[in-house]
Amino acid sequence: MHEFSLAINIFDIVLETVQKKQIRKVYTIKLDVGKLMAVVPESLIFGFETVSEGTPLEGAKLEIDEIPVKVRCKKCGTESEINEFIFMCPKCNGVDLEMLSGQDMQITSLEVEKNGNHNT
Repeated sequence: MHEFSLAINIFDIVLETVQKKQIRKVYTIKLDVGKLMAVVPESLIFGFETVSEGTPLEGAKLEIDEIPVKVRCKKCGTESEINEFIFMCPKCNGVDLEMLSGQDMQITSLEVEKNGNHNT
């Protein structure tokens, strides 16, 4: 279950931000997660809740947006979204593809309270 190690990484990054920016409370952590990361959202949320228990991030909610796999064919230049795990250009059947999205995870925003003010 790689979701637990991802939850620890998210926790560490957000906690560092909280300490640097003197944030009082984190309400929401918004994430973009690429489909190729094969993350089970419920497992990631559970892992984060477990890691953050008893810390300044306890109670923060993860909002996860799944990012589709997008590729560009190096043969014909066609950009397409891959829904099946068949990596082939739908136009020319080329298999030499450049990954454009769908394999990364990033924190996109935090909803926080800083000095009594609710901020995003």
